[in-house]
Amino acid sequence: MTSFNKILVDLDPTKEEQPALERGLYLAKQYGASLTLFLVTYNRGLVSNLFFDSEQLEAAKRGYLNSKRKWVQTYLSTAHEQGVEADIDLVWAKPIYEAINKKANEGNYDLVIKSTHKHPTVNKIFFTPNDWQLLKTCSKPLIMAKERESVRYSNVMAAIDPSNRHNHSDELDPKILNTAKSIATSLDALAYAVHCYDPIAYQLWTDIGVGMGAGMGPADFTMGQDNYEQYIEQLKKDNEETFKQAIKKVGYPTDHLYLEEGYPEQLLPAKVKSQEIDLLVMGTSYHSGLIGSTIEKILDEVDCDIMAVKV
Repeated sequence: MTSFNKILVDLDPTKEEQPALERGLYLAKQYGASLTLFLVTYNRGLVSNLFFDSEQLEAAKRGYLNSKRKWVQTYLSTAHEQGVEADIDLVWAKPIYEAINKKANEGNYDLVIKSTHKHPTVNKIFFTPNDWQLLKTCSKPLIMAKERESVRYSNVMAAIDPSNRHNHSDELDPKILNTAKSIATSLDALAYAVHCYDPIAYQLWTDIGVGMGAGMGPADFTMGQDNYEQYIEQLKKDNEETFKQAIKKVGYPTDHLYLEEGYPEQLLPAKVKSQEIDLLVMGTSYHSGLIGSTIEKILDEVDCDIMAVKV
């Protein structure tokens, strides 16, 4: 049973809205958890000021943090007024995601919540923002919270890949499902599950067949036009079975299960919208380089919070 006793909430000093705080207060009240309101701040102007010696710089940093502390304390008062146990912590550091990871690990937090806002396309092309770095590196369950009318989680969806096409751990899908089921149970929400599978496109299928010679594949299997429908039918059947077994293995509710044919980054945003999903639970693993995993591709595309879990 997933339990959240200590929740780390990252505050965003650049925005007036604080979705992470709103979700943190909601979950703290539901789980009886305590909150830490965490602010990672850094001012390049102070560091690059050539008139400061080392002692003056440290004094300037302390003054800057104290000015920010007053801002954070207004939110601390809000938490206390709502009956939520909370404290605050401010650090001078960069990058943000490394400071959050350090705090989460050293403080043994059960959950990290960070606000996320739509990222400019140029960010996705030329460098990886803190949100994506945190998704890759945070070892704790992580919620990326968005601005929404309601803070409640009434519909929770687990997105899994039991076909294991991406060679993730066999423990990941059960953890995604168990986490989503537990949260839905604790919050009296509906539990959904979805598995998207993408068949080989027809054009690629025929091209491969032709490349093998006269549309023929291995001796026991052809890749011509005639058996493409057979391939699609068998693929669906195989995925239905693996999806069914994954659900059965953890005793996941079977009322709202969806097997979708196509790419998850294209299908999940539509499914989230049509089912009015509030929280999408997905798995992620560390990888190097630029944007790659499904959770990173859809972060800006779905209108719900995303929860990332790892094994």
